[in-house]
Amino acid sequence: MVHVDETGKTTFTFRHSTPGPVHVVGDFCHWQTDHLPMRQASEHEWVLMLRLPPGSYEFRYLANGQWFTDYAAFGVNPNQFREFNSVLRVPRVRPVVPSAARTRRSIRARLAVAARLRALKSA
Repeated sequence: MVHVDETGKTTFTFRHSTPGPVHVVGDFCHWQTDHLPMRQASEHEWVLMLRLPPGSYEFRYLANGQWFTDYAAFGVNPNQFREFNSVLRVPRVRPVVPSAARTRRSIRARLAVAARLRALKSA
């Protein structure tokens, strides 16, 4: 299963009784089989979180030397080995305002209030 949240963070979840290791392999890592290891979240669940640029990607899970297709992804495409690759679509998301910008506005607002309070006290 794969999920993309509103910020563009992608979470891959693989559920299988394999002892591991499990890797996510796809065109976003040039199909390198050892590049993106998943961590074991529970006895039969493996998880990996990534932030990928917007676009469409193909991937598969490689668990203990055996390939798996995620049919719960955004679709599947046939590959050159007469099997199927899972499809992942990462949408374009609006950038989040950095917390420093919010803090600067808050500090300016606080300073303006403090200046008004000083002016009221001295009047």
